[in-house]
Amino acid sequence: MRLFLLLAILLCAAPAFGSPPLRVAVDAPYPPFAYTDESTGKLTGFDVDMAEALCRQIKRQCVIRAVPFDEIIPEIVAGNIDLGVAGMVRTPEREKSVIFTEKYFRTSTVFLGLSGKNQDGDIRGKNIAVQSSTNLEDYLKKTYARTNRIVSMKNVEEVFVAIKAGTVDLGFVDGLPAFSYLRTEAGSGLEVVGDPVSLDDGSCVVLHPSLKDLRDSLNKAILSLRASGEFQAINRKYFPVSVY
Repeated sequence: MRLFLLLAILLCAAPAFGSPPLRVAVDAPYPPFAYTDESTGKLTGFDVDMAEALCRQIKRQCVIRAVPFDEIIPEIVAGNIDLGVAGMVRTPEREKSVIFTEKYFRTSTVFLGLSGKNQDGDIRGKNIAVQSSTNLEDYLKKTYARTNRIVSMKNVEEVFVAIKAGTVDLGFVDGLPAFSYLRTEAGSGLEVVGDPVSLDDGSCVVLHPSLKDLRDSLNKAILSLRASGEFQAINRKYFPVSVY
């Protein structure tokens, strides 16, 4: 009887090895959310740690790989990946193709420019770089398309490079990777221009519409990680302030 109970406990605690691994996409390079650790050659970052923690919480094996941000939803729709942990926000257009969990973090967005070049804080008339297929790009096109040239780029690193090179006047970037970049040697010549902009209610995990049960399990997992303190530990590893 004791052996039977022990086996039952172990089976309940173990990951669902009978199910195929969940295929998880992160957007890299996008430090500090997802990037390759030069010393190990492995993907790491806030989104990677969160994906691993969520998989442990729901007792599922997961395979995490880097997918360009603008390819995550098409890859989910095509059935090539199951979910994306890449700071994606809920929009009516995206909800036509995929479903979303509740938020797992929240941030503001900032304009970055070369230090000393934008002291008046005026955004109008400037060339602004932004990562394509994001809600940041949507916001710029709706708000500044008449007064500014919007330059869409593949990833955030291209935005940083364009600002440094002077090929654009400003970059419009998620505040968390922006402040992380400003603390590096490469970011020392840049500064925040104007006030932060709040665009949404938070970033979510995105899934194929057929995975509603998994979505519900991930919502519970997000709450459990916060209740246990594991979310806060991951938060402190990458950011000096709360991101929830």
